[in-house]
Amino acid sequence: MEANLRFLNRAISAKVWEVLVLFVVIAIAATVYRVYFSRAVALTQVCDRLAELQNDEVADMFNQLTGEAEQWLKEVNRLCEVRRPMKEAR
Repeated sequence: MEANLRFLNRAISAKVWEVLVLFVVIAIAATVYRVYFSRAVALTQVCDRLAELQNDEVADMFNQLTGEAEQWLKEVNRLCEVRRPMKEAR
């Protein structure tokens, strides 16, 4: 009888550990998913807002940029262009 109880306790303990490990894996996956997509959404919002500004009444100001500011703007626009096809594919 005592051997059956020990076996039962081990079996239950193993199942509890399996469930705990499963919960940890789910929590990690959910965190990674949330962090990744929150950054993707933030980038999309920045790109949309920048596109609005560049096509708005202050568009001339963006066209007159030179030097480092111009390079920065070109780089940001390039990143946004890479991002847009993924957004439209959904």
